[in-house]
Amino acid sequence: MTAAIAIPSVGIHRTPRHLYYFNGRGPWPGVTTVTDVLDKPALARWHREQVARAAIASAERLVADRDAGNEDAAVAYLLATRNEGTDGRERGSRIHGVLESVLRRESVDIDPADAAAVAGARAWLNEAKVRPLEVEAFLINETLGYGGTCDLIAEIDGEIWLLDWKTSKSVAWASGKVYDEMRLQLAAYANAEFIARPADPVRHPLPAITRYGIVHVTDGGTRLYDAQVGPADWSAFRAALHLYQWRAA
Repeated sequence: MTAAIAIPSVGIHRTPRHLYYFNGRGPWPGVTTVTDVLDKPALARWHREQVARAAIASAERLVADRDAGNEDAAVAYLLATRNEGTDGRERGSRIHGVLESVLRRESVDIDPADAAAVAGARAWLNEAKVRPLEVEAFLINETLGYGGTCDLIAEIDGEIWLLDWKTSKSVAWASGKVYDEMRLQLAAYANAEFIARPADPVRHPLPAITRYGIVHVTDGGTRLYDAQVGPADWSAFRAALHLYQWRAA
């Protein structure tokens, strides 16, 4: 029998599965868990592209499986291709961790594979004269029942930006419009009721957010995408939360 995880009775606690507790209350789902109930066209397109590329690269193997009457093996191989994003997720987590340390002015070891991306992000932080206000802030909405972890709230040119780091292949359509699920994520963060801290029972207020953005970190450089987050995005997130709660019931 697996031992129950002890939940602190004071302050914020986030489980490995990104369930949130505050002062012993919870669990509440994380924002990205909630938005996973939505269709994500860009991600689906990326998965289809990966499967197509795998089919081209391994055409001889797939034909051999088919000719041997082993079509199930060929299908299983292509389906496994959908799970090859693990390396990308691990890299994203590493870069997030490094940037958190950079913003906190802590020493950090950088994986050589991430050096170019981190250097570009550092250059952008300096050029934009980013003044961090909250780094990796735990956010809670007790009334609606969700939590989240915001990468960065910062002052840039006199405005308060709510920002999220992304290391994925793309974050916006060709028009520059940030993907829907990312805008919903930012809307959910902005409408949290308070910032929570470990071992601290106090509900800390969020800074007054005036702008929203996705900071796209790549080996070729870092770019800030202005995310036009509005009331419709907040309504859509609440609808996604309702759907998530309905499924979980």
